[in-house]
Amino acid sequence: MALMDSDESKKGKTTYDLKIIKWLYGFTGPYRWLMLLALILMVLTALLELAVPYIAKIAVDKYIYPSWRIAEFKDTERDRQFEKTLNEKYAQFVVPLGGNSYLVDTSELDSEYKNNIEKLGMVTEEKYLVIKPDDIKDNAARVKNVLVSNPDVFTREDGVYYAHYDSLDKLSRGDLTLVRSDEIRQVAVLAAVLFLCLTGIFIFSSLFTYLLNYSGHKIMHTMRSEVFSHILALPQSFFDNNPVGRLTTRVTNDVNAINEMYTSVTVQFIKDVLVVIGVFIVMFFMNKTLTLYVILFTFLMFVFALLFRIRLKSVYRDVRRSIAKLNAFVQESVRGIVLIKLYNREMENFEKFRDTNRENFKANMDQLWVYATFRPFIEFTSVFAVAFILWYGGLKVLRLDLTIGALIAYLYYVRMLFRPIMELAEKYNIFQSATVASENLYDLAGVKTEQKDGIEEGAVKGSLEFENIWFSYDENEWVLKDVSFKIEPGETVALVGLTGSGKSTIVNLILRFYDPQRGRILFDGTDIRELKPEFLRQNISAVFQDLFLFGKDISDTYSDFLYEGVNIEEMRSNGHTISSGEKQLVSLGQAFSKKAGFLILDEATSSIDAMIERKVQNALRHESKGQTTLIIAHRLSNVRHADRIMVIHKGEISEIGTHEDLLQKKGIYFNLYQLQNEIHRFSLLEG
Repeated sequence: MALMDSDESKKGKTTYDLKIIKWLYGFTGPYRWLMLLALILMVLTALLELAVPYIAKIAVDKYIYPSWRIAEFKDTERDRQFEKTLNEKYAQFVVPLGGNSYLVDTSELDSEYKNNIEKLGMVTEEKYLVIKPDDIKDNAARVKNVLVSNPDVFTREDGVYYAHYDSLDKLSRGDLTLVRSDEIRQVAVLAAVLFLCLTGIFIFSSLFTYLLNYSGHKIMHTMRSEVFSHILALPQSFFDNNPVGRLTTRVTNDVNAINEMYTSVTVQFIKDVLVVIGVFIVMFFMNKTLTLYVILFTFLMFVFALLFRIRLKSVYRDVRRSIAKLNAFVQESVRGIVLIKLYNREMENFEKFRDTNRENFKANMDQLWVYATFRPFIEFTSVFAVAFILWYGGLKVLRLDLTIGALIAYLYYVRMLFRPIMELAEKYNIFQSATVASENLYDLAGVKTEQKDGIEEGAVKGSLEFENIWFSYDENEWVLKDVSFKIEPGETVALVGLTGSGKSTIVNLILRFYDPQRGRILFDGTDIRELKPEFLRQNISAVFQDLFLFGKDISDTYSDFLYEGVNIEEMRSNGHTISSGEKQLVSLGQAFSKKAGFLILDEATSSIDAMIERKVQNALRHESKGQTTLIIAHRLSNVRHADRIMVIHKGEISEIGTHEDLLQKKGIYFNLYQLQNEIHRFSLLEG
């Protein structure tokens, strides 16, 4: 049952179990349609992001930088074949110049044909601006006037005017703007499309971010509620073996870590994969050779990322374990601050804290070192890849194997490609943290809860019987040994004995916080293991020596005779600062007002004064008629009026009888009574 210590130490040898993924996936049920909608929006965002650089490429290659060039074919079989293909397949993008020369719009040629005629030297490197007067829609007369009036710039051929790109600087700015008005218009249209794409990216990314976070918080709300509900249903033995701080970490930090995985990794990872695949497809379409080099760089980065993952997994488990250990130590120290101050243990406690804190610091430094190594390497590889593409792609442009627009798009796509890989460090941090947190929560959810079903019908009389009960907390040393007794309905029975004799253990067994290893306990003649625990505890009122009151949760139903002289309003408003005696008064009042058939008082008056204690005893004798009562006390004066007194010694019932009968036996009870009287008499003499 020591879940947090033994299991966490073993998890370094285990992998992320598919059962855990299935368990986590179960929480997404009501919100899967939101996550699906977010995924659709992510796909649209990815497509728009892929379109942005390609639109820029089209603008540069087709409209900003002229794509017309002169193709010249020789009188050879090979050249004639290429010339025939040009005239048959691309006739609308060709202007004959006479002989075997043509003006060709190279942006409209397929990449294979274009690459072949470029490598074979069939096209010139010079760029030309081609204007077809018949296609001009606006200011046709003015454009024709510029074309005719500048014969040193424009050449007319077959009803088409063309000019060498370098000679355009001879035109005035106004004339240049006029003759290129169609290209300017197309660039403006592409700019508008680009703006719409960016707007769509902003809207879609905002929507899917909101949907992811909304569904993530709803999922975590459900998960945290179920985990906490599960914790409340766990047996007492679980809490004996697991510190409160670690359980707090499970409900808070671990659930938050999984929320980060839902919102920042799971669906976002799908978008990144789509972007990476899309980038490779577009780049491969533009230039295969350059894309293969990019794939090589990407492969090297993924190899390093895999090594990083192996190292980070063990580091993250150390971090999570140290955080849980630190939380547990701090919480226990704060709860026990009174004892720490009482015994001047501040320095010793601080030394222990410093060791625990140092362990957490070391784990975080190991994580930081791994992270600090990975991110700079990815950044360096990314910058090196950009520099390589700029160099190699530049050579391709100079050799006419790649257009300037394609090079610009390549550089943009490379940044898009490496961005998810660069973010992989952060996302893997989140993923690894969530992996460990998921394993912790899955193990916690797998702990068997208390019995929930059972008998819960019938009027409660209040009889209780122990039949040959044997019980041990650790299965090594018996705390109770063959204990048998019976309490009749309406009877008041006291249980006394030395410290550690097993008195509180009997109470724990009655309330079924634990089950005995041997024997059985009967409540109104029924084995309590057959009763529904909720029904059993609903019909038993119990007041313990160690009390905990929830803030501002003091019942409105209380007994006036108990609270006489006590400021009940102050107790209601400040439940954390009232004294131990006042807490016992509150618990006694709530126990009496519950009107349960069975009442247990375990040192319930140890912190209150003698006057109120006498009132409690009178209430037990006169106001609890018909209620079965079990009183556990060290002060024998509190139990002398009980119907029967049971003496337990070293886990066995050694004596049973009334106060007078036990004194006459002169056994353990007699010795305890004499000892307390001697102590009382000595204190009076000292006074």
